[in-house]
Amino acid sequence: MANDIKAQYNGMILLTGYLQRLFVAETIYRRIGESYDQERYDKTKALFDEAFTIIPVFEETRSLTAAQKIQLQLIAQQTEELMKTYFKQMPLTFKQKLAIVGSSLYAEQHVNAGIIRLGELFNIEVNKDFHQRTKFYEQRTKMIDYLVFAYHHGEEPEEPLKKPIDPWFNDVMRNKDFILGDFKQVAQLLDL
Repeated sequence: MANDIKAQYNGMILLTGYLQRLFVAETIYRRIGESYDQERYDKTKALFDEAFTIIPVFEETRSLTAAQKIQLQLIAQQTEELMKTYFKQMPLTFKQKLAIVGSSLYAEQHVNAGIIRLGELFNIEVNKDFHQRTKFYEQRTKMIDYLVFAYHHGEEPEEPLKKPIDPWFNDVMRNKDFILGDFKQVAQLLDL
């Protein structure tokens, strides 16, 4: 039973990580003047909010009701559909690459924090790497925030801060199949 609830919590972390990826991408597109889909933005935000109504209750009760399982299953199905169009047709503009990189970093930061929280909740030791990555993600998301802020205000960001985006984008694209394939774990972990 204890492993089941840890797996379910891990599934919720992964699910909300994917929702974070989708939401941040749409937010960045929106803020930097790239074309975005308002309906997609609204749907992602609603799914994110819906998932976050379940997590605090689960943390308190350490169980999912039948209704919550169904709700999570529906959220997971809709999230999987949205992920099918997360990666845009190549070639991408610098700003589109920024959205993919930024949303990836925020999603990874979210999952990393969730794993640390899992350790706290279930009193299990989490690999030190997760704690060390906290600062890594903070630095990179601050850089993303700066770039988005500059573009949002019609400014051209400093060149040295733009430089890492292309290599980071290439890293994300190398992991594209893993990112899309890893989503399959969500349903298994949630025991849906």
